Amino acid sequence: MSLFFKKFLGFSMGPIVGSFISFITIPLSTYFISPDEYGKGTMFTLFQSLIITFLYLGLDQSYTREYHETKDKESLLKNAMLLPLILSLVVFILICLNLNFFSKVLFGSPDFTLATILFGLTINLLVLERFILLSIRMEEKAFEYSILNILLKLGVLISTIIFVLFIRRDFLAVVYSTVYGQVIADLYLIFRYRNLINYRFFHINISLIKKMIKFGTPLVISSILFSLLQTLDRIYLRLLSDFYEIGLFTAALKISNLLLIIQTSFVTFWVPTAYRWYSQNKEIKYYEFISRVVLLFMSLLLCIILLCKEYITILLGHEYTDIKYIIGFLCLYPIMYTLSETTTLGITFSRKSYYNLWVSFLALIPNMFLNYLLIPSYGAIGAAIATGTSYILFFIARSYFSNKLWEGFKTKIHITVSATLFTMSFINTQDFNHINFINILFTVIIILIQTPTIKKLVKIYKGKEKEEWNFS
Repeated sequence: MSLFFKKFLGFSMGPIVGSFISFITIPLSTYFISPDEYGKGTMFTLFQSLIITFLYLGLDQSYTREYHETKDKESLLKNAMLLPLILSLVVFILICLNLNFFSKVLFGSPDFTLATILFGLTINLLVLERFILLSIRMEEKAFEYSILNILLKLGVLISTIIFVLFIRRDFLAVVYSTVYGQVIADLYLIFRYRNLINYRFFHINISLIKKMIKFGTPLVISSILFSLLQTLDRIYLRLLSDFYEIGLFTAALKISNLLLIIQTSFVTFWVPTAYRWYSQNKEIKYYEFISRVVLLFMSLLLCIILLCKEYITILLGHEYTDIKYIIGFLCLYPIMYTLSETTTLGITFSRKSYYNLWVSFLALIPNMFLNYLLIPSYGAIGAAIATGTSYILFFIARSYFSNKLWEGFKTKIHITVSATLFTMSFINTQDFNHINFINILFTVIIILIQTPTIKKLVKIYKGKEKEEWNFS
């Protein structure tokens, strides 16, 4: 158990420190930049995430799936990275040849050509960054992986400080600080691990690439659909509302992403661990226990955020006060996604990745409907409700299909806690006088529901069931 936690803490250090750095960056941006300008700036990263998801072709996930079954790890990495690199270069050329068009798509005006060029450049760098970090992650070099993630976040923070204090305070400050921070950090990453991307003596393995594409192709579509699920809220806000609502929504989303401390830490650590456990034929009780512990900690974190929401809004500035009504629903995204990583293993282990398409559709279609229905009347609150609801459906669908393909485990307690969190988040969209008392009551209920998990965790931690559990 100590080795298990040691690796988890190693992978957690980067996301924890990185999230702390991001937490400093958020109020620094919102204090100097108005919600409507902040909303414009976030469209840059929104389109970036949509494009980059397609460029991976699912080969990043194919790489992690084949890692423990391939002897030549370096060849596997280069074969997996080849097509995404070529595609990212093609996209960069297309952007450079049509600067005015892409500038208008990104920023609503053809005049921001420099920012558009930087957009194309960062896409290429993000592909390299993704695969280099994946290589370090799959080798389970926990502390090295964490240090590199901290450097990436630190680059953005330093760049943000320079721009908002000394250069400019509009949406381009958000864009340039993100880009320059990312570029500096990625150039260091590429230089340090240049051997991983040295194709000088590379031999292409067509059969391996075909095998990875076969596994990754359904993931491309499902990843694009998932990216739409992540971004449709802001797209609908752009179409049906205004930049002010986008700015509020994005600021709240960034606060809720503090839960990504756990999500990123856990998923980074969990994926290689789960594959290794599967190859070792670990009993299902191990997967179930980890899933319930994740549920416990993530649900309690949401309770803490809702209990402290008044203090959180103070940090962002008076113009962002209304985010306290939407933060609960937006926290359901990292909670349900992280939880689903513990219940979706059957899809991954069986290699039947096409089930992810059904998962994405079952979450995306209600998301589209709810955004269209709620945003015109309720703005950012409507978008938040649509997002939170969709991610609960995402978790249910992932769990259902996984259990069809694998022995799996019961998720009744997961559904019960999720329904309680949903109700709690909905109540927090209203301005009740005694909202903190209500939140405390819900926190007690959530703890009572998960009492068996707490008791089991204490016993294992104290070593009372040492012979029964082996987490190595």
